[in-house]
Amino acid sequence: MERRNGQERRRDMMKMLCNDIGRVLLVGVALAAVTGLAMTVPAPKAAESLSPPPIPIQVSAGAGHTCAVSDWGELECWGSNRYGQADAPARPYQQVSAGLTHTCAVAGSGELECWGSNRHGQADAPAGRYRQVSAGGEYACAVAESGELECWGSNRSGEADAPAGRYRQVSASWSWLAHTCAVAESGELRCWGWNRSGQAVAPSGRYQQVSVGGFHTCAVAESDELTCWGNDEYGQTVAPPGQYRQVSAGMFHTCAVVESGELACWGDNKNGETDAPAGRYRQVSAGWGHTCALAESGTVECWGNNEGGQTDSPFSYEIDATQELVNTPGRIAARRLADGRTEFGWVTDWGSLVLPRLRFFPANGPVGRWLNSSDIEVDGAVVGRINARLSRDGRIEFAFTSAGGERILPRSRYFPVNAIADRWLRSTLIEPGG
Repeated sequence: MERRNGQERRRDMMKMLCNDIGRVLLVGVALAAVTGLAMTVPAPKAAESLSPPPIPIQVSAGAGHTCAVSDWGELECWGSNRYGQADAPARPYQQVSAGLTHTCAVAGSGELECWGSNRHGQADAPAGRYRQVSAGGEYACAVAESGELECWGSNRSGEADAPAGRYRQVSASWSWLAHTCAVAESGELRCWGWNRSGQAVAPSGRYQQVSVGGFHTCAVAESDELTCWGNDEYGQTVAPPGQYRQVSAGMFHTCAVVESGELACWGDNKNGETDAPAGRYRQVSAGWGHTCALAESGTVECWGNNEGGQTDSPFSYEIDATQELVNTPGRIAARRLADGRTEFGWVTDWGSLVLPRLRFFPANGPVGRWLNSSDIEVDGAVVGRINARLSRDGRIEFAFTSAGGERILPRSRYFPVNAIADRWLRSTLIEPGG
């Protein structure tokens, strides 16, 4: 009873204050009646199943920061941001690479974006379309759509002197005395740059993936065997025997995903960077003193040095079983942004706008596929998640999944193609459990 009275008082206060957000939302609804810019009123449709929440598809551990890309193109970076290396430009992405103090990523369009430290021109991404990029210490390299390599930034040790040819994948070094390796379309390895410990002497054979660390290199052969070479001061090249799916060489340690999906890590462990957690994983990324991996469950697990918050992964989509779950009436609110994305949130029945962490529908989102927000919390309790998908006619359809798993399609739930930028529009009332 005390909680209910508190909510009623807050509702009354919000109505009296009529805050700016409430005004904008009400204006949007009023204009909708006149101009048709509101979520439309379609005929009822048959129930359709929702896809799982958006999950990360790739993670990259840098020196003091980490970045990950979700399956609907959202890029998030966390940890140290002294040079702006965690400030990703807003657009959809397909792959990311976190370097020493800069970051590079391949956008959904295939164009490159780089940000952060630019002392040596390492953030001056070249024009064109690319398949994959790797950010190193003070330089970066990328594989163009043509298969050719391009490197830019520091070239102190010849690390940016990419050889001619066509390649599948490239990997840049963490070190200020750097080397680079790439897998050619033929499967052969080619390495160049600093070679004091033999780290640029590529072994013969055919390989599917290569990873360059500080002063060592590791590669997974087409036979799934793992080979490491170069500096071994910390045992970072002593790979356990077995079959491997993928490998990542950090500054002084190495981690890999074995055939079973479990993780194996070895080398320097002063920060706990080789203390891999149990479980099954799809990909791993070894940084300077920390490591992150994509679990098969769809979360990002990080461990090791956390001075800058680089292991505080924001990618966790499981509802905490200890959290209170409530059925709170409300409406879905959405607005078109200047960059083409659509931002959405939850408006409580007393007028407060709640914005979940994941709340942006990409400008070029997939047609017909449901994408979900992160948890919506009201007064510390989980209410549910907002669902959105792009219709063939260009409108965005919204739905709501309550904390109890109930899927609700509000009567007015379509966001128009010609919506006015920065103007909030609302759905009809949603009553979970009602």
